[in-house]
Amino acid sequence: MKFSIHKTLFVLSIFFLSFSSKADSAIDTTGKIYLQAGYSSLNINYGKYSYNIGSTYTAYLGGNINKFFGFELLGATTSTTDYSTTLNFDGIFVKPKYALNDYLEIFTRIGLNEVNLNTSYAGRYTGSYLAYGGGINFYISNDKRQYFQLDYMSWAHNNGYSLSGAGLGYGYRFY
Repeated sequence: MKFSIHKTLFVLSIFFLSFSSKADSAIDTTGKIYLQAGYSSLNINYGKYSYNIGSTYTAYLGGNINKFFGFELLGATTSTTDYSTTLNFDGIFVKPKYALNDYLEIFTRIGLNEVNLNTSYAGRYTGSYLAYGGGINFYISNDKRQYFQLDYMSWAHNNGYSLSGAGLGYGYRFY
């Protein structure tokens, strides 16, 4: 049986949305569901070579179970200006987090990515990979509905190549 992250994401998102609507006592009151759009600068490393892919656009649909824990679904895509590299990936993540004060929150992110990478430099890679990283949220409104996020993620590793990079995002939490 082949693992399909797309089917798993669909089932888990339905489960998560139904759970979050019924478990009000376990939900962080600063926003159950959030959307985040961002930009990442990704690097591919393979052997002794390394190059920057360029602009990678990310979108997250996330939800808070409580003030210390959340889940996220990710979609991302990019292509280099000379079209030598195209990349699409999506994933599901758990997100432990901790508020340092009313405006700063640190987090880690760990989960699975399904990566589809095609590059004239390093070949073609398709598969599911462990992804992990961390970052910080800067809340820009008193009700914690809007925030900026800085993060660094390791998106994939396989046979001597790795995909990683830093990102900047803007998020909005819904009540």
